[in-house]
Formats: sequence, structure tokens, C-alpha cells
Amino acid sequence: MSSSRPPKEPLQQQVLMAGVARAYYLEGQSKVEIAAKFGLSRFHIARLLESALATGVVTIQVHDPRPPAAPREMELASILGIETVRIVGDPAARELHVERVGGAVLDQLATDIRPGMTVGISWSRTLDRAAHLLAALPSCTVVQLTGAFDTTGGGTFRRLLAQLDRRSGITTHPLFAPLVVDRIETAQDLRRQPVVADVLAGADSLDIAVVSIGAWRAEQSAVWEKVSPSVRVQCAEAGAVAEISGLFIGTSGKTVSTPLDGRVIGVSLQQLQRARQVIGFATGSERADAVRAAAASRIFSSLIVDVDLADVMLHDA
Repeated sequence: MSSSRPPKEPLQQQVLMAGVARAYYLEGQSKVEIAAKFGLSRFHIARLLESALATGVVTIQVHDPRPPAAPREMELASILGIETVRIVGDPAARELHVERVGGAVLDQLATDIRPGMTVGISWSRTLDRAAHLLAALPSCTVVQLTGAFDTTGGGTFRRLLAQLDRRSGITTHPLFAPLVVDRIETAQDLRRQPVVADVLAGADSLDIAVVSIGAWRAEQSAVWEKVSPSVRVQCAEAGAVAEISGLFIGTSGKTVSTPLDGRVIGVSLQQLQRARQVIGFATGSERADAVRAAAASRIFSSLIVDVDLADVMLHDA
């Protein structure tokens, strides 16, 4: 942050601002400590720090270690109305795309998380494949956002949570419930169980949420695999295009009502909307319509996709 030309403040005032700023920014003293040192109120110190920035007595430079977004990423972000988009993968190595997207998601999570944050993770095959790439995390709370579903070689997420829970300063909240149940009454009973209710309540104050974007079609949604063919058809007829942690989104970006309303155990739309940051991810050109619908929901602040999916969306724009 900088100012082109600071206004002509009295020299004595500039010296005072510089002394306060040096104590705060360079010596790491608190505003209370600085107030006692200079014989001023804490609020006066705060105003002096604001003035120091506004007048150019203090300038701040941020050196972001991440590479700048590529033109294609910026173009796709603009098309989708997302703050940032990252495109990963190589058309010559499509078999690695799922793991590379998962690795990029976990890498962004490790970069963005700060001590004391609450992080919600909706597990998926993509993260399952990349779980071994998860870097060390600072002290935080990790909340499982959806009920469990089985995958080939499954159980990775449960093992990961167990490992994290043994690390100093990390608290985990696994969701001991299925992803989908047959009756609304069963889901209601499960949500009333303290072990489930406490986890779902933990999603009320998410700093970061990590969720997969699925398409409502075969092999593109974990929920699809858990319901009958007739329910699949009914959900499609209701307008479901994207499935996000058991939430169904239509082409306009709005949620649609389906026969599965109330039967999925997981985070609510309102909880995701309250999260400070939501990282979405998807792979495969088949999910293009689903990603467009998900982006239109305005839930996501960042999106990570593979190059095949990006190519289709850029071509169709």
C-alpha cells in the first residue's frame, strides 16, 4: 500500500507517526504498549497508524510467493465470476489429472490456513487420491462436512483425520453418519444425535470450506451412486445440474428441490454461504455445465480445475 505524495504534515507530527509506526510494525509492540510508551490513548495510537499509512509515512509492500495467474486462468475467472481460478494438468498425462487437482487443492489449503481457523472439508475421490500430499497444518479445527461414502481403497479420510487429531494443536470433528439415508425421519434422528449434531454445528463458523463440484450424472456424483434410478431421474427432472456436498444446484445457480431434500447428512447452503472462503474443485470436461451452475451460485471464492474442463468452458464462452 502506498501514497503518491504525502500531504505536508507538521514535522513534529510526522516524527510522532514514524516513531509509533516503527514500534508497531518493526518492533512488534502492541497498541497498548505503545500508548503507555508515548503517553497517549490506544485510540490515538490507532489514528496515528492510520494517518501514517494514508500520508505515506509508512508504505507496505506484499511479496506474494505464488506465481501470478496465467491469462487463461484470469479469463476463466472473469467468465465464471470467481475471484481466482487455477488450471492444472497436462493433456498428455490425463491419468494424473485427478491427483494433480487434489494436490493443488490441498496445497492452497495449506497456504491459506492460519492458526486458529476452522476448516471444513467435504471429502471426495479427488482428495482421496491426493491425501498423501497434504502438508503439515498449523493448529486449527478440521470439520468433516458430509457423511461418509465408500470409495475404492476407501477410509483415507478417516485415517487422515485420525493422523491430524494426533498432531499438537489440531482438533478434528469426523462425521459418523452415512451420506444419504432412505427416509427424512432417519436423517432427523441422526442429526439429533450429539455426535452428529456437534459436527454439523461446527460448520456454522467456517473460515475455509473445501468442496467438490459434481455433475448430476453417472460417475460424476457420490450422491448419484447412493440413490435409486427413479430418484436420479426425479432429481434431473427437478433441474439438478450440479451436486455440491448433497446440495442440488440448477443452471441459474439456485438450489432446486428434489426427493432427496432432508435425506443427505451434511453442510447446509447457509453454512457454506457464511464461510469466509470456499474452495471448489472439479475434473473432467463432463462437469462443465455443473461448474457453470456452481459458479452462478456465488458460493465459491476460488476454483481449481483440470485443463480439459477449462478448455471446454473457455471454448464455449
